Amino acid sequence: MNATISPEQLSGFFAVAPLLLGIIIYTVAWASKRNEGHDRTVPIGQTFACAGCGKRSVREHMVPQAHEGAVSYYCTKCASTARAV
Repeated sequence: MNATISPEQLSGFFAVAPLLLGIIIYTVAWASKRNEGHDRTVPIGQTFACAGCGKRSVREHMVPQAHEGAVSYYCTKCASTARAV
């Protein structure tokens, strides 16, 4: 048996090898990163209390009201009654 590699086979291998290695590295990186970091909007436990009734909620669901340089957060129910008064 002749165990030599022809120059065409050798150049074909070196032409395809970088592409295959790139695809393998990209696939491994994608598979390891695809389920990371979905809920980064509110850290666990960070809530604000309503200044009127004390109900706790995230800041996006509260209504800010500025008075004398300070900001108070109200739930939607207390914010509508506070504006009516």
